Amino acid sequence: MGPLLFLLFVNDVTNCFPPMAKTKLFVDDLKSYISVSDKSNGVNIPLLLEAITDWSVTWQLPLSPGKCNWMQISNSKSPCNFSFSLSGCCLKRVEEVKDLGVLFNSKLNFSSHISSIIAKAKQRAFLLRRTFVCSDWRVLILAFKTYILPLLEYCSPVWSPCSVAEILRLESVQRSFTKTLPSFANLSYNQRLSKAGITTLERRRLNSDLILLFKIIHKLIDSALFDYIVFDKNCTRGNAFKLKQLPARLNIRLNFFIVRTIRVWNSLPDSTLCCGSVAEFKTDLDKCCLDKFLIFL
Repeated sequence: MGPLLFLLFVNDVTNCFPPMAKTKLFVDDLKSYISVSDKSNGVNIPLLLEAITDWSVTWQLPLSPGKCNWMQISNSKSPCNFSFSLSGCCLKRVEEVKDLGVLFNSKLNFSSHISSIIAKAKQRAFLLRRTFVCSDWRVLILAFKTYILPLLEYCSPVWSPCSVAEILRLESVQRSFTKTLPSFANLSYNQRLSKAGITTLERRRLNSDLILLFKIIHKLIDSALFDYIVFDKNCTRGNAFKLKQLPARLNIRLNFFIVRTIRVWNSLPDSTLCCGSVAEFKTDLDKCCLDKFLIFL
């Protein structure tokens, strides 16, 4: 009951926030942000911080200013002269932050996160090979799926790489691991994958994107991303759930989850998109040929 009672206790903290503030709550972790188009809008942020302080004093739940910081997310190269304080303590400005296990910086770049998970996955793969005395490749593949793949796929729709270099770096983890398996050394990468019954990491990330979009479109999950989806009702070609391609002025927008997934989504057949469940959609998706959207064929 403890966690549930705590959530009920803190859930009203957003009621006292300024209306322009957007807030995300996860247990005791609070992240709030305000869109600032010019310096005059910056005055809203101190109001937000003051509201948080007043709430903590009213409900006798002390804050930890030392664990709090702020970050400006912008493509602008002009210097930012803002400074903010919480509970009388000056907040530290950071250029990179970890949000629920995912690292990103002020430019919404995930290179640090990708480097981090690659390092962890390689270390775990090394320990796995040293720890397991079994020489059966089936057991080792099962261990790889259990202990290493979750590291490489956690929240992939958020940070999925767009550059060829990062895609290759991620794929190198699975490539090197499968090469060390007994009787796999003389096989090509595609042959090793076929024998082991697995797919490339790139294809798995693409599947994860499409599965999440399927859940959002069919309202199986409550997500604000649904507001970014526009159905193409005037198009007579393609599937019944054909979406309009959203415009993208910057590369960062072009690689936004919804924008990058629409092109692949629109290529899927009706029989796949009209599946009655997520499990059925996953099964049908594995049968679809998406090679033209992948680097590794």
